[in-house]
Amino acid sequence: MTRNGEFIDPPKPSLGTIVARVAAFGALLLAAAVAFWMALFIIPVLLVMGVAGYFFLRHQIKRGRFVMTTRQF
Repeated sequence: MTRNGEFIDPPKPSLGTIVARVAAFGALLLAAAVAFWMALFIIPVLLVMGVAGYFFLRHQIKRGRFVMTTRQF
């Protein structure tokens, strides 16, 4: 602000600065999109693997092949 009470306009960014900011924003947006899509595909696979592991463990316990033991130290 000047002594007269007027505001000073900030300097205009150069074209190179604008291009760099747009490129950085685009790269971050791309990284976020890739992370989102990976999560969408990985979470169902992990859920199916967890359910399959649960049923496999139940089957092994039912057949008597899996026995939980504890060690006394």
